[in-house]
Amino acid sequence: MDRLLWHVKQPFTSILICCGLISGCLISVFYLGQWQWLVCSGVLLFLCGYFKTFSSVLAGFILGIFVTICHYWLVYAPPLAEKGLEQDIEVVGTVSKVIGTGANPYVTLELASIGQYTVPWYRRVRANVSLSGALPDDLQGATLAGMVTLKPFRSRKNFSVFDAELYAFRHQIFYKGRMSVEDVRYEHSERLRTTYRTWVSQALDGLHFSWFYYVILTGDKSAVPQADKAYFQSLGLSHLLAISGLHVAIVFALSFALCKLVLALIWSRLAQHHNYQLGYFTFALLLSGVYVWLSGMQVSAQRAWLMALLGACCFLFARHLSPARTLIYALTVILIANPFAVLNLGLYFSFFAVATIFMVFRSTARDSERLSRVKLLLYLQCALFAALLPLTLYSYHGFSMSSIPINLVVIPLLSVVIFPLLLMHLLIVMATGWAVLAVPDAMLNSAYQWLNAFPYHWWHTGAIAPELVILSYLALLLCLSTLTRPFAWVPVSAALMVNLTERTPDWQVDVFDVGHGTAVLVSAQGNGVLIDLGASYFSRYSLFENVIKPYLQAHRITLVHTVISHDDSDHNGGLADLYRYDGGRSLEQFHQGDGKALCSLKAVIMENLTIESLWPVEPMNSDNNNSCVVRISDGTTRLLLPGDIEQVAEHALLVRQREKMPADILIAPHHGSNTSSSMAFVSAVAPRWVVFSRGYYSPWRLPHEDVVERYQSIYSRMLDTAEEGQIRFKITGTEVQLETARDRKSFWFLR
Repeated sequence: MDRLLWHVKQPFTSILICCGLISGCLISVFYLGQWQWLVCSGVLLFLCGYFKTFSSVLAGFILGIFVTICHYWLVYAPPLAEKGLEQDIEVVGTVSKVIGTGANPYVTLELASIGQYTVPWYRRVRANVSLSGALPDDLQGATLAGMVTLKPFRSRKNFSVFDAELYAFRHQIFYKGRMSVEDVRYEHSERLRTTYRTWVSQALDGLHFSWFYYVILTGDKSAVPQADKAYFQSLGLSHLLAISGLHVAIVFALSFALCKLVLALIWSRLAQHHNYQLGYFTFALLLSGVYVWLSGMQVSAQRAWLMALLGACCFLFARHLSPARTLIYALTVILIANPFAVLNLGLYFSFFAVATIFMVFRSTARDSERLSRVKLLLYLQCALFAALLPLTLYSYHGFSMSSIPINLVVIPLLSVVIFPLLLMHLLIVMATGWAVLAVPDAMLNSAYQWLNAFPYHWWHTGAIAPELVILSYLALLLCLSTLTRPFAWVPVSAALMVNLTERTPDWQVDVFDVGHGTAVLVSAQGNGVLIDLGASYFSRYSLFENVIKPYLQAHRITLVHTVISHDDSDHNGGLADLYRYDGGRSLEQFHQGDGKALCSLKAVIMENLTIESLWPVEPMNSDNNNSCVVRISDGTTRLLLPGDIEQVAEHALLVRQREKMPADILIAPHHGSNTSSSMAFVSAVAPRWVVFSRGYYSPWRLPHEDVVERYQSIYSRMLDTAEEGQIRFKITGTEVQLETARDRKSFWFLR
């Protein structure tokens, strides 16, 4: 009897330890050393004192903390401190990604050595560098040696848009800089994945959907056209652009069937006299594992392969492992290997999707005979849509209204038709050069074009808070059991309270972090006025397109007016993108549709705000002094945006408009340069808050120390986008609430 109880207890204990480890990794990655982490640790210690069962959870929790800290110091901590980067260093590294081409290509370099430091085998150290010197035509996979000037990686930080710093941390990009290349060589052992991708690309050349086939075979999304990426999102097919469990399962099943078929054809008696299941499973696991490695070792693919491995072991050794336990064990292995995988949203999409599939099959097991396959697929797709909806809203700020019917067709089509034909196409092209997939590809393209003729697939809902996502999943989790279902009202009520108690401000000022440049959005009741657009780099990366536009869409703000202070690239760099966005409609009031023209002097009303341009009265001798000076006020709180005016223009402005100069919030003229912010101007404006919009690695060393002293002398609070990230003022009546992106979005490992 004791032995039986021991066998029952052991799996239960292991599950508790795994759950504790998962919780420990999650809490430690997001909140290590903060009050949330301390509260969770204290609660677990308290529960252990009253319930012995929680001792296993606590053990796993401590192990999760230990794994996270060790992994950070071994893998994710910068190998060299900033002081060690003060001079040119000799480095050797392999190009893993070409970001930009031209006279000075911009690449991601996977470093093998930095000066005297040799990168150990268990970690990756990468740097984004611009190259100079004698360079080959094909940089991908090349090993470069030379002198480099490095500095710690730091990027812009804004609300509700792509976080480049977090992306760099996840991909272990620690530095950026400039490199003078002295030696180039190719190491064939490092080019296997590159060779495979090149071969796949050539084999798919000429097909309409070559980019899609390339993605599902290699996991490389760099070749996906931006328009098609948006179309796939609107159709609810974005999950097909990441190597997921679906792709791995298809490869595993096809490999298993292929091995069985080949052996049966070679020796028809083979399967009749012996059990060769071990060989079938080994071959399928090996081939699907190679596919996972070639496609970039994405988290969802790792999860699928680990679950396939566990399932195969249970089958071969006649052991029963429940789907839930399989899922928990797979997640535990992934987090032990890399606890910072919890920063990847793909992990949550993958595991929530598989958990939903398991629950659907479990709930329909009794009625499986009565349910047709079509009904089962419909039920499954509806359940997946509901289960992944909170994550989808958080990630994409909307959802696809067409996803259920389209996935009902596309998923079986991909599994049964497209993927097998694609593999057959590669083999036949390699042998004969004949494109097997040409006709099905043309049919797919026709259907795709027909679907895109209907522009009503996507519904924008705007950004939602992560707290609401967590509360939504808590409610769904409680609804799964009849015992806990009555308590589902608790997270639902909490979510409602969050929405009801969150007070919408009368108006809001967002000073975007755009590096050296300016972009300020003032919004009220869903309408906005934008002052300046930030820069555009090499006509390839526009701050308007990548920061401002996504923010407008995420918060469902209609751009009513745009003011371009003056014709400098750090203020109007995104002008072409603005024209593509709204056809120049928002430029009509202040620029008569021409963003390069000086602004007109006028006052317009937007909701409860008066937007007034005060300058230039007449053209002056420089673009900076011709900057449009804008004053925005609700009658109580005032915002002044003086562009890049210098002291000459400041003096002239004070002579003409001194009574309109006082402001509560000032965007420092000319980014804090000493050519601006004269003492007379600073005293006349007397701002409570002054914001310097500048780049972190500024060659001009802004803001100038004399300018800082002037604002200090009148006790203004100084804010800096380089230090604070995006700066947000929420204004309600006379109350002004301040938020900064680096305070809200920075994790302990990024500080």
